[in-house]
Amino acid sequence: MQDLIIEYKRALKEARKMYRAFSETPEIEMTAEQKNDKKIIGSMISDIEFTLEWLQNGRQPGARRGADRRDVYQRTILADPRIIDAMPEEYAINLEPEGEVSDWDKERIADALSVLTEREKDIFIMHTVQNMSFEEIAQLLNIKKGTVQKNIERSRLKMKNRAEHSLFCLA
Repeated sequence: MQDLIIEYKRALKEARKMYRAFSETPEIEMTAEQKNDKKIIGSMISDIEFTLEWLQNGRQPGARRGADRRDVYQRTILADPRIIDAMPEEYAINLEPEGEVSDWDKERIADALSVLTEREKDIFIMHTVQNMSFEEIAQLLNIKKGTVQKNIERSRLKMKNRAEHSLFCLA
């Protein structure tokens, strides 16, 4: 494995050297072929860096649940379990007895919400948990009602897609 990493580092060094040679020439003086070559070499550098990071860390770069980060999620506790109770039935997870949420369910909820941006999470929770209308949310955030509605629809679609393709939902 170390030999492979060394080879990738050599390839990265060579690709960067070629890219630097293209960067020294002003854009105006470059031919279309040179511009295309520069773009391809930049893409190669990006791909090699991605592969190197994967090989060195042993997991996909940017992955949220690599084996080396598992403890973080085991120690994470949702601040308010009532959020889960207030979710619509189609997004509900089999709940434990009143007030108790299993670690497994916490993982699944965190996984479902992880696909949403912070703004989408805020809007989604305001609507589904706090039962605020689209208009109330729009006034509070100083945005249009249609924007809130589209945001809720997009959030539901993202969460639905995540639930269908997530490994957490297969067990």
